Amino acid sequence: MIRYKNIVLTLLLAIATLTNAQQPVTIKVMSMNIKEGGKYANFDTDAFCECIRQYNPDFIAFQEMDYFTNRNGNKDMLTEMGAKLGMFPFFGKAFNYSGGAFGGAILSKYPFYNAQTLSSKPAGATENRVCVYVDVLLPNKRKVRIATTHLDVTADDQVRITSLANFNKQIISDDSPVPTLLIGDFNASPESDTMKYAKIKWQDIGAGTGNTISSTNPTARIDYVMGFPKTWVKKSYDIVAYPNLSDHCFIVATLEHP
Repeated sequence: MIRYKNIVLTLLLAIATLTNAQQPVTIKVMSMNIKEGGKYANFDTDAFCECIRQYNPDFIAFQEMDYFTNRNGNKDMLTEMGAKLGMFPFFGKAFNYSGGAFGGAILSKYPFYNAQTLSSKPAGATENRVCVYVDVLLPNKRKVRIATTHLDVTADDQVRITSLANFNKQIISDDSPVPTLLIGDFNASPESDTMKYAKIKWQDIGAGTGNTISSTNPTARIDYVMGFPKTWVKKSYDIVAYPNLSDHCFIVATLEHP
């Protein structure tokens, strides 16, 4: 009888483990290029938090984040926002700026077990660019990687392509595909060589959803949510404008990965 109970228990645990492993990844993300470290909003973290609370994202990917600069009044805006929103912050420096630093950043509703900053400055680049990412174990025990980048503004697609190639080598793997999102300002139109290259590996989840710049009269799409592997499901994908906060529209997307 004891042996029978042990067999039944083992089978139930195996079924529970399998069921849990098959639960999809469902997350809401937000992309925010905050323009010169938040200059449009006079570096007011409350203004950004008010916007973010309307959407309650699991992850926020920031581009153009200042860190203790003279420009922003020597503030750690990311940590301030994290404290006000109850989220975990990670900042990745692209370069020194105005007495402090400038780069990309992520706020996560969940604690992350790994966080990295990858740098790339190919020949012809105007400045160093970064890809900032965090690895998270979600409550359903599924792993997800959230990354943000801000590619070079130069007119040369090859510079952006080289940076993407450098980042791809380190954040995605065909052999062990962790569901990954690469979010941010690619400084490239959907028809550009940059995005043609990006879509070799990445899924353009927001394809066909509209322009993202400027926030007052959007005429171009240069901000993206890209997925790997190419099996993400778009549940919702909204482009929202807050001209008092940035010249870019923000992206709010609810996504699922099986």
